[in-house]
Amino acid sequence: MKPFKSNRYMTHPLLAFALIVPLSACSLLPKEEQVLAPPLVEPAEIEYDTVEVKKGELVKHVKGLATVTPLENEPLSFTQSSGRLKKIHVKKGDAVKENQLIAELDSGSLTFELELAEIELKKAEIRLKQAKQGADSYTIDLAELDVDSLTIQIEKLKSEIDKTKIFSPLNGIVTFIEEKKAGDLIDAFQPVVQVADTSKLQLIYTATSANELNETKIGMDVKVETNGKSIKGKVVQTPSEVPREKLEENPDLYQRSIFMTVDKLPKEVNVGDSIDFDVITAKANDVLIIPKGALRSLAGRTYVQVLEGDAKREVDIDSGLVSATEVEVVSGLAEGDTVILK
Repeated sequence: MKPFKSNRYMTHPLLAFALIVPLSACSLLPKEEQVLAPPLVEPAEIEYDTVEVKKGELVKHVKGLATVTPLENEPLSFTQSSGRLKKIHVKKGDAVKENQLIAELDSGSLTFELELAEIELKKAEIRLKQAKQGADSYTIDLAELDVDSLTIQIEKLKSEIDKTKIFSPLNGIVTFIEEKKAGDLIDAFQPVVQVADTSKLQLIYTATSANELNETKIGMDVKVETNGKSIKGKVVQTPSEVPREKLEENPDLYQRSIFMTVDKLPKEVNVGDSIDFDVITAKANDVLIIPKGALRSLAGRTYVQVLEGDAKREVDIDSGLVSATEVEVVSGLAEGDTVILK
């Protein structure tokens, strides 16, 4: 037998197997799917909140709820030097009559002295009657002088006692009472009670800011609505025209308030009631108007955004009258332009 000779061209069984396995493995793998390009997405259309520039009437108001108050308040005080409070006979809101006792001080010994003087006067009058029945003229004259002296003394004591009491000078209601109790010291001319004349009423409106009332003037017309009725009135006081003495009394109140009188309030309206009012402070007719919400400002520039087709642009404008909700456009826009709201 001939010996075996290797053939370099003969494939070794192991080598052949190694070559077969990768080829078979490749044939066993799934085919890769073709990667598709993502679909093109169109951007969403931007929607703006817009309004059309229009022509019309622009009115500026000061309006709200005014409070019914007395036109005149009378502060009441004791006129003697000082004293201890005895009693205040009324409460805030009470209706009072003219000459009604409001408050009084402790009169001390004055009442006792008055009673003694009145007794002495009666005795002097008896002596005078006796003298007139037969005494000489000198005795009669002296008796008459005793009566006169005691009469003057009594009048003085009564006057002093009257100074320890406060009486209402009018028919009205009590609008203020000083927080004092019996025994507290009260100075002369210190207001203790305030009485208001309810036959003369007015309206007061106090704004949150004084700037709200800058354009109100004395004499402006007022429209009042109460119980379905419309009543006319007038502005009679504004923050810029407050008398100095009133301003010193309560600067915070008077610098933010207007006062109005009304032709004739219904009988059912009482002090403290709230009533709707309207004061027209300015008016412009046939002008271009945009909502206040369309007006923009930056670094001293006043402008709006105008929508033209799908594009927007900024337009500088000059504004005129500005109300709580609308703005007058003097220049920069035309009727029919579309502006974008903020």
